[in-house]
Amino acid sequence: MATYMRVLGVVLIVVGVVGSAYCWKGAVHDEAYFRAVRALAKYPGNILYTTDLRVAEPRHMLLLAGAYSSAMLGLVLGSLSLGIGSLLAHRSSALR
Repeated sequence: MATYMRVLGVVLIVVGVVGSAYCWKGAVHDEAYFRAVRALAKYPGNILYTTDLRVAEPRHMLLLAGAYSSAMLGLVLGSLSLGIGSLLAHRSSALR
């Protein structure tokens, strides 16, 4: 069980960092959002560009939230799993 928890911890850390990188790449290359922002900056009162921005903004914000939270979540849950694995290994060696 200790080995399983250690492997799970490493997998969670790797998945969190890879997920964060994937979301960050998606946020940086979100062309629909940046096009809508540029158009609204050029024509500030236009309702069509405001609507385009309101359609593109939720996806962009979710990508940013995923980029910031998945790395932290993966690191926290991974370190908890690694810690539990270490405690289980220590306990099993103490029982012998």
